[in-house]
Amino acid sequence: MMSKKFVFTVSLLILFSVQFSLAQVRVDEIASAASAKLNRSRGLTMLDEIKSIIKQRYFDKNFRGINIDERFKIAAERIKNVDTNKQIFRIIAQVLLEFNDSHTRFYPPNRAYRVEYGFTMQMIGNNCFVTDVKKGSDAEAKGLKAGDIIAAIGQYALTKKNLWKINYTFYALDPQESIKLYVLTPDRKEREIDIKSTFKSIEERRKEAEKRRSEKRENPYKCREINSEVIACRLETFVVDKRIIDKMFAEVGSHKKLILDLRGNGGGYIKTEEYLTGHFFDHDVKTATFISRYKTEERIAKTQKEKVYKGELIVLIDSNSASASEIFSRVIQLEKRGKIMGDVSAGAVMTSNFIQMTNARGVPDYETFSSFALSLTIADMIMSDGNRLENVGVIPDYPVGPNGEALSKKTDPVLAYSAELLGAKLTPEDAGKFYFLTKKSEEDDKENSDTEEK
Repeated sequence: MMSKKFVFTVSLLILFSVQFSLAQVRVDEIASAASAKLNRSRGLTMLDEIKSIIKQRYFDKNFRGINIDERFKIAAERIKNVDTNKQIFRIIAQVLLEFNDSHTRFYPPNRAYRVEYGFTMQMIGNNCFVTDVKKGSDAEAKGLKAGDIIAAIGQYALTKKNLWKINYTFYALDPQESIKLYVLTPDRKEREIDIKSTFKSIEERRKEAEKRRSEKRENPYKCREINSEVIACRLETFVVDKRIIDKMFAEVGSHKKLILDLRGNGGGYIKTEEYLTGHFFDHDVKTATFISRYKTEERIAKTQKEKVYKGELIVLIDSNSASASEIFSRVIQLEKRGKIMGDVSAGAVMTSNFIQMTNARGVPDYETFSSFALSLTIADMIMSDGNRLENVGVIPDYPVGPNGEALSKKTDPVLAYSAELLGAKLTPEDAGKFYFLTKKSEEDDKENSDTEEK
């Protein structure tokens, strides 16, 4: 029989436990409220700093028709009514997305870990193809393969116009622990795939990024002879010294026909682009007019005289060819110096600065500091025909791209077709062995293309 003393003791324990639980809930609520207040305070400070810089340095004094004071006021009011950093960062990002400007973008403070979904994708024509799947990833385990078409990620249908925004959202603003893909396989079968993501530490990401940069520095181009008359050269980036361009042309040598592959080349130094352009003309050529807030400047590519290459030229581009790659390709097209082959380019050609800022959170002497950044357009670019490439891209003379089967088998029909146009025999299988279409990491998709005026 249970004693009254025991019942009384148990009752006290239960009462104490309930009181403790209620107290803990109250403590958690207070801590949560304090954290939300700090989040909002930091978000409002970041918003003010970004607004100040845009007002001072954005290339268009009229801010592309946006009432900047009103728009930032609305964003500030929205921040005051949310609690989490994720919500706040998306509000700040949305303000900048409304500029509809490929180079004006908010980069929130770095997280301790960066998400990875285990595959890369790219627009080819009007379809978004899987171009690579990481070994050992959940994406591989679930059967995702290069050559599959991704019709949608969650509620978002993928298009050429919104792919970069979806990448920006899922990698920078709102990383997901899992994502749902709606996939169409090369044999036209429809699938739904739930893919679990993984997260990499800042140190892991830093090492991998440095490895990629090092590889590009050490191997910024490669040339492969197709026959005694035709040579193909791939230039990975315009973030190179002029001597790299000279080295590449030394390998081109006496070949009478050149295929210059700029697929996936995200751009780089404008001076390097102008130097490359000067190798194809025996006279100075206007590349574009740059319009900044304070001046309008014509950019001229000076002829390289005795270095000028006089042979036939085909330039390869795709949807990841951006900035300097696009300017170069369009100049070649406008001046009727060569033919452009491939897919419509990225349409991301403005000149920008990458501005890093630091924000403090907490009481004096006990603050925590975090870095965030702003990519800001400082100049627009008008081509010599009076038209813009921003949000339009270079439209190739020969629109052609690989299909799902080619991506799956790692062949290169685009390079093979360009060789055929120059009178050389090269099968898609043999073209694939040139390895011009190298594996691209997810980090390459996340990183902003190197398009700043340095």
